Amino acid sequence: MRKHGKFRWSKIIFFVLVWAVIIVYVLPILWIVTTSFKTDAEAYALPIKWIDFEWTAVNYRNVFQKGSMIHNFWNSILVAVISSLVSLLIGVPAAYALSRYKMKRGESISNWILSTRMAPPILCAVPYYILSKSVGVYDTKGLLVLMHVLLILSWVVWMMRSFFDDLPIEIDESCLIDGCSRSTCLTKVILPLSTSGLGATFIYSIILSWNEYFFALVLTSVNAQTLPASITSFMSVYGLMWGQMCAAGTIIMLPILFFVFVMQKQLVRGLSMGAVKG
Repeated sequence: MRKHGKFRWSKIIFFVLVWAVIIVYVLPILWIVTTSFKTDAEAYALPIKWIDFEWTAVNYRNVFQKGSMIHNFWNSILVAVISSLVSLLIGVPAAYALSRYKMKRGESISNWILSTRMAPPILCAVPYYILSKSVGVYDTKGLLVLMHVLLILSWVVWMMRSFFDDLPIEIDESCLIDGCSRSTCLTKVILPLSTSGLGATFIYSIILSWNEYFFALVLTSVNAQTLPASITSFMSVYGLMWGQMCAAGTIIMLPILFFVFVMQKQLVRGLSMGAVKG
C-alpha cells in the first residue's frame, strides 16, 4: 500500500509539472492570438480579457494594408528554403567525413564547429553591417542567405554526424569492396538510409532560418526584410501598436506551425534515431 501510494503521488506531481510547463508555454501564444483580435483600448485593458471582449479583424486588415507583409512573407520563405538547402549541401558531406574518417583532431574540429554558435550575434553584427555597406550587398537576399547558412551550418553538421554515427561502418566497407567511391557510397547508400534524419535536420533548419530576427533586422531595410524583422514597423514614438503587432506575430507563427504539424512524423522519427545525441 505504501509503494502504491508513493507511485500515485509521484504520478500526480509529474502531471502537475507537465501541465505547468504547458501553461507557461501556451499562455503567451494564447495572449498573442487573442490580442490580435482586440481593439487598441482592449489590448491595453487590465486585467487581461481572454475571451470576454469584442472580437475584430481590423488589426489583420491594417497589417495587410501596409503592403510589405506579403513581400516579407515571400522573402522569409525564399531565404529559409535556400539557406537550409545550402546548409545541407555543405554540412552533410562534412558530417559524413567527421563520422567516417579517423582524423587526428576530428573531435577538436567538431567542437570548433559547434563553438561558432556560442558567440552572441551582436559581436558580429557591426562588422558585417560595415562590410555589407562597403561591398554593396546590404539589404540583399544573398547576404541574408549567407548569414543564415553560417547560423545553421554547425547544427546541420552535428545533427547529421549523429545520424551517420548510428549507421554501422560495415555498410561503407561493403560499398568500398564492391568498387564504389566514397561519394557514391554517401549518395547511393548512406543518405537513403538516413532520410528520416535528413528530414528532421531540414525541418530544424527551416525553423531556425524562419525565426531568425537579429541579422534580418540589422542587415536589411526594405528589399530583403523578412517577417520577424517587419515587427519593428509597428513600433513608433507614440507607443506600441499591440493589436497590429500581435496580428503580425500570429501571421508569422501560423506557417511554421502548419509546416511542423504536417512534418511532425518525420521530425519525431528523425530525432528518435539519434539527432539529439552528441
